[in-house]
Amino acid sequence: MSERERQLERELRAAGKMPDAELDIASLALALAACDRPEISLDGYRAHLDEIVAAARCALDENASMPCGVAAGVLSGVISGRFHYLGDAETYEDPRNANLAHVIDRRKGLPVTLGILYLHVGAKIGLDLSGLNFPGHFVLRLQGAGEAVVLDPFNGGQTLSPADLLSVLRGVEGPEARLTPEACEAVSPRDILLRLENNILTRAIRAGEFARAREVVTRMIWLAPHRAGLRFELGRLEVHAGHMGAAADAFETCKDIAADIGETRIAGMAEEALRRLKTKLN
Repeated sequence: MSERERQLERELRAAGKMPDAELDIASLALALAACDRPEISLDGYRAHLDEIVAAARCALDENASMPCGVAAGVLSGVISGRFHYLGDAETYEDPRNANLAHVIDRRKGLPVTLGILYLHVGAKIGLDLSGLNFPGHFVLRLQGAGEAVVLDPFNGGQTLSPADLLSVLRGVEGPEARLTPEACEAVSPRDILLRLENNILTRAIRAGEFARAREVVTRMIWLAPHRAGLRFELGRLEVHAGHMGAAADAFETCKDIAADIGETRIAGMAEEALRRLKTKLN
């Protein structure tokens, strides 16, 4: 491991110990991107983010005291209009779409990667913008002056009505899907970063790239060391690699974490995995 890679690990591990409210979502997304591209300098990418923030601040200052819907239009006009960020509908599965550095290079990406841009800019200019727990297609909610609008970062920051959201949901989950309050709950920056990395993880597993999947889960654990499910996934990947001792350690840690936070189902799964593993070893 190079010094650069060790530095990125230290940064992500430090973030794993921080409260959600203190996480700099774009900075950490760039650190995660650099894990796959350790040769790049992030200075230019940070400068580009500062440029977007400055443009958005200027645009909002010119429209002081605007309604929430107008603020959403100004924000999307800067990010999607002036800086040309849009969703990659043509090559959606391209793994570069989940890497913020590549997204900045190409000006296109997944809903969650583009959403991180919006969240970064919104936080810097004082907007009450949050990511939602919406399945399959990441969306944002902007609140202010007693009103709220939902934005779709993948489609130029367009605003979505409840009917639009239901349509999107049914496109993901099928015609019987129902819009629930849980789908419209705000999620933390840590959860958003894990959602970003999960895009890479699922693609790696689907492609049979299990060593790659193990790398991704490992850095997810650095960022969220107390998520029992991540430890369970690491255990499964270690078994697949034939690393039985490491797998046992991962399942033991999963069981302990799950027991501490009352996740009895995951604790039971880890205990059963350990039992099966010990049977194989004996």
